[in-house]
Amino acid sequence: MCGIIGFLSDGRGSMPVAAIEQLADSVAHRGPDARALFVDEAAGVALGHLRLAIVDPTETGSQPMTSPSGRFVMVLNGEIYNFKDIRRDLDLHGGRKWRGTSDTEVLLNAIETWGLARTLEISDGMFAFALWDRHSGELTLARDRFGEKPLIVARTAGGLAFASQLGGLMAMPGFSNESDDDAIEEFLAFSYIPEPRTPFRDAFKVPAGTYCTLRQGDGAIEPVTYWSASAAAVAAQRDKAVAPEQVAEVKSAIEARLRTVVGNQMLADVPLGAFLSGGIDSSLVVALMQEVSTRPVKTFTIGFEEEAYNEAGDARRIAAHLGTDHTEFTLSWNEALGLVDRLPDFYDEPFADSSQLPTYLVSRTARSAVTVALTGDAGDEVFGGYNRHAIAAKYGQWLERTPSFVKAGIGRALSGPAQSQTLENVLRSVGIGRNIRLLGEKAGKVAAMLRSSDRYALYQSLVRRDDGLMGDAVIARAFSKPHEEAAEARLDLPGYMMLMDTLTYLPGDILTKVDRASMAVALETRAPYLDHRLFELAWRLPSGEHIKNGRTKTVLREMLSKRVPDALMDRPKAGFGVPIAAWLRGPLKDWLVTHAGAFSRQNPQHAGRISRAMAALEAGSPSVHHFLWNVVMLQLWRDRHQPAGASTAARRAAAGTL
Repeated sequence: MCGIIGFLSDGRGSMPVAAIEQLADSVAHRGPDARALFVDEAAGVALGHLRLAIVDPTETGSQPMTSPSGRFVMVLNGEIYNFKDIRRDLDLHGGRKWRGTSDTEVLLNAIETWGLARTLEISDGMFAFALWDRHSGELTLARDRFGEKPLIVARTAGGLAFASQLGGLMAMPGFSNESDDDAIEEFLAFSYIPEPRTPFRDAFKVPAGTYCTLRQGDGAIEPVTYWSASAAAVAAQRDKAVAPEQVAEVKSAIEARLRTVVGNQMLADVPLGAFLSGGIDSSLVVALMQEVSTRPVKTFTIGFEEEAYNEAGDARRIAAHLGTDHTEFTLSWNEALGLVDRLPDFYDEPFADSSQLPTYLVSRTARSAVTVALTGDAGDEVFGGYNRHAIAAKYGQWLERTPSFVKAGIGRALSGPAQSQTLENVLRSVGIGRNIRLLGEKAGKVAAMLRSSDRYALYQSLVRRDDGLMGDAVIARAFSKPHEEAAEARLDLPGYMMLMDTLTYLPGDILTKVDRASMAVALETRAPYLDHRLFELAWRLPSGEHIKNGRTKTVLREMLSKRVPDALMDRPKAGFGVPIAAWLRGPLKDWLVTHAGAFSRQNPQHAGRISRAMAALEAGSPSVHHFLWNVVMLQLWRDRHQPAGASTAARRAAAGTL
């Protein structure tokens, strides 16, 4: 895992070499082991690589790397897990003289032998890379299937710049910092900016599973899809296992594939370990690691002083059962509070999932002993692990068939802080919430869910984090394209929600959070559940095999029960959050007032929403703190990275031109 940057001139001016060096500086934390630039001023191209040496840490693995013929130059961020298999296939062609043992060299040879399309098709991994073709004068930017590794492109006055993170792109000469107000509104609603948007009109994220081929002077940038999660899900559903023997066969194949993936992802020439939260996903990954390892796996977890947020004891017991070399760090809330103002340094784009704090801290703890850590990320998305999936499985038909006016009436009656406890009691009485931590906070989402008119609105009501303040138009706009893909798949309601999570929440929130937190301390993380063959196998099962009797992730639970006693796993699902509501009402109250007030003055179009949110917080709202956390995280980011502060809409309003 590394940082990559680059520039493709429009041919009308000289190469901004000093700015390109500064762009490399902006991602230097991602690759502290080596730094190198390839610059061809005549061709108008520059590629840069900041290296975190994981595989072949010698000089033969250095980048930018040139292909054997000299035609291609590449910079790669990430890992190709099956590169040894690809290398063996290439050796069958004969006559190859390998310089080293890196996956980058294998990837270049594969592209030179079979072309880009086939190479992407056969490569398993997490990656973002830039490939310069000296013969055609084309620059290709590609991103892995699920969007594990980031890649952002920006238009400047002199051409196109790209980088692993947004920060340095803002300083490129001729980059317009004109705000994308739609993206900002979506951030305030969801705590992240859905792909491919960024906070700026002239910068975008290369979508997961696509590549872009650029030539000097190109204006339009057209991503080409080489793999689609929705298409893969549809294809798998055509081969859906329905007979008991078919289901058993697919489950066996899933277990075998996951074991293979874990083994492949343990390949590294540096110390390796795993995050262990005590939940199903990470526990199964660690159990499989132990099975293929010759020594105790190093595991890491974070403990919390507030018991409602603390899974450290669970993780400790699982580590003891599996026999891992376990490290536990107890989080001091004072230490966490001290990091709040530093979050924009780690996340140089607006980001406000509050679990960003413990994710950074567990990454920092792990980095003291290892350079690579496997995680349980994406187990929820691929195997049906969120509470919304369970609700959809149990009440999907009722939710979709009951007239809207009936549901809306119930939802209105059960909305608001005064009714949240009543709703919580009702949910528990009908069997919802048995395994849901902090149900009171989620009760408001259920009320909003009942007011939803269709499955798209239903999904949005469960994932939005603005307490309804941003309005439905913003919400409907944010995920319209993923919704179209999921709708075309004609899935049942749980399947629809799982696919929507894979297309939106996974790359936009989960993978962004883990990438920025881990790379802030130069730690590579790997997610075994994000293997496209495993994904396709999982989708061959009916949703009823993933969620049974209100219990999520049944397939993973069955695998884990062979390795860990059920008694250690039978507890409410816990997240990785922090007590934001208590902080904003207590030690961060003055901080909230200061930053929310500044945001209101700079963005008067949102002042009314913020005023209502502040009043609701004081009145005891169980969920409005998420919106206010979004506001202050955005303001902190602007103070650090966008000094102009006000949005485009606010500046136009002030000038009387809106």
